[in-house]
Amino acid sequence: MVPSSAARPPATRVLLVKLGAIGDVVNSLPFVNRLRAAWPAAHITWAIAPLAHSLVSGHPAVDEFLLLDRAAPAGTRRFIRELRRRDFDLAIDLQRLTKSGLITRLCGAPRRLGFDRQRCKEQNSWFTNEKIPSRTAPGTTLDQYLEFADHLELPPTPVTWELPIEAPPPASTVPDATPDNARTSTADRTAGGGPNIVINLGASKEANLWSVGAWAELCLALHKTIGARIELSGGPQDRPRATEVATRAGIPLGDRVGQLSLKQTGGLIAEADLFIGCDTGPLHMAVAVNTPVVALFGSSDPARTGPWGQAEGVVQAPPPAAGCAPCRKRTCFVAGHPCMADLSVAAVMERVQARL
Repeated sequence: MVPSSAARPPATRVLLVKLGAIGDVVNSLPFVNRLRAAWPAAHITWAIAPLAHSLVSGHPAVDEFLLLDRAAPAGTRRFIRELRRRDFDLAIDLQRLTKSGLITRLCGAPRRLGFDRQRCKEQNSWFTNEKIPSRTAPGTTLDQYLEFADHLELPPTPVTWELPIEAPPPASTVPDATPDNARTSTADRTAGGGPNIVINLGASKEANLWSVGAWAELCLALHKTIGARIELSGGPQDRPRATEVATRAGIPLGDRVGQLSLKQTGGLIAEADLFIGCDTGPLHMAVAVNTPVVALFGSSDPARTGPWGQAEGVVQAPPPAAGCAPCRKRTCFVAGHPCMADLSVAAVMERVQARL
């Protein structure tokens, strides 16, 4: 039987395993901060993939990052060699996949903490020797990560992220924007300076995407109804969507798609009055920098991956006749993709006006 956490002294060398994805990494930061607050003398190492590292590098609660770069020659061998050189006494697996379980096992820590079997994916549960208690109705991913803090009996602390962000460079072409992209006050809007809104067009899962036609119609409605200054964001893969949205909308739009690092994207969102997007990493970045959100959900379950503390920002279509949503699948196999296609621009606009 594993002794209770109360019977153990604080760990001195901790390995946190959370390789990605971006939203999950952001949602793990409150746990990392709580861990640091409880164990200020511990050396905390985070095993992470390069993309996620580019966002959280320099985080004040983490002493060291170990990068698993499988694209680099000999990247995995180098990672394992560095992993085994450390003398960890506790490993915490927040990823719950087979690959993260292998990392947890290979690190040599005598205490390997992971999710309960019901929430593990693949063969992850084989590699941990201590598990957090199961729950019949787990909360959001952020709340589930904080269950690890409860299991370790860490004192409660306010939920904070301390997301490292950088100010974005000036936009290359923003024809209708004023030079100041900072938050605008109610007085500014009344005087003609509309709200600064960041719209993120992309999502890592195809099933989470809203149509380019709907995005274009929304941009036009925001422009005409509230005089919004709109900045489009997204990765390089979203470039074709951004071009089509701008063409269909027929109005000047700020274009940051594929131009910013993740930290600069965080800085852009932090300056905004509102963030609009689907279930994707930048949505959770917006929550972390305290920007109000309007979150478009279809195949994803907002009870699990919704914006923490901003449930009122979620907007969904009526349940599809197929009864399929939320299916949590990467690709929709139902004709017409009703969970997103039936999400109207009018419903999104109504939520936008309630959030501003």
